[in-house]
Amino acid sequence: MKKIKLAELKDAEILAQLEDARKVIRTARFQYGVARSLENPKVITNAKKKIARLLTIQKNRELAAKPGSTKTKRYTRATRKKQALAKSNASAKKAAKGTN
Repeated sequence: MKKIKLAELKDAEILAQLEDARKVIRTARFQYGVARSLENPKVITNAKKKIARLLTIQKNRELAAKPGSTKTKRYTRATRKKQALAKSNASAKKAAKGTN
């Protein structure tokens, strides 16, 4: 299924799709483990990708349901370094001010 079609599924359908994809992985791994032959090894990879897509859609819906919560903002290494430096400078000024 394409990503667009997956996004149109209902929550119950997403859970069913997840269960089916996990079942496909289990059977394919079992088949490979027992017989050491798998007709199409790409089946496992495709099922993993499908699970990841479904879980992403599920998480996005959870985040959309909570209007106040958002993802944490990610900063670059340089920005984090500047913030840490500014914080340490502020605490150093505060400590120097308190001793005078």
